[in-house]
Amino acid sequence: MMKYVAQTLSYLLHPLLMPVYILFFIFNGNTLFAYIPQEAKLYCYLVTIFTLLLMPVVSLPFFKYFRLIRNYHLNEKQERVYPILVAVAFAFLGFWLLGRVAYTNIVQQLYLVLIILLSAFSVITLRWKMSMHMTAIGGVCGFLLVMGWKYPADVRAIFMWMVFLAGLLAASRLYLKKHNPLQIYLGFLFGLLFVFGILY
Repeated sequence: MMKYVAQTLSYLLHPLLMPVYILFFIFNGNTLFAYIPQEAKLYCYLVTIFTLLLMPVVSLPFFKYFRLIRNYHLNEKQERVYPILVAVAFAFLGFWLLGRVAYTNIVQQLYLVLIILLSAFSVITLRWKMSMHMTAIGGVCGFLLVMGWKYPADVRAIFMWMVFLAGLLAASRLYLKKHNPLQIYLGFLFGLLFVFGILY
């Protein structure tokens, strides 16, 4: 039962889903970006789902076919580099596509931060394995902090919820023996401080 709960949390809070969750908060939370036209919001969702979710997932069978990865769990740190590079490439594509539509500046900033964060993460991954799950959710927390301080947005409730979910996710990753505590803690701090430092 506990293993099922831990695996479910790992899937629901997967790094590939984090950009979609951030968009949902931006467009539906108590922020000025909630007033962006619906057409622009839909466009941002479609671009994000295509470039940052579908294409990285579709690339995995190719990596496995060419034996660049052994399985889809990406347990070895070197195996993570190839999907990350694909994600960076498609993030650049998403950034370009968003630039063709008005009212998407805040989402473009998100893409730029994501590109820098993924690039830094890939360099670290070449030498040391760090939790990608915790880096992603830490980045979300950092983004929420910036939203609360730089824009007229009340993010206290959602930030506390994200920290709570981060704790549950950390416990899940430890329970599944995917990482050790140091990889968990440093992953979260890296994501949070990196995103906050760039945007703030």
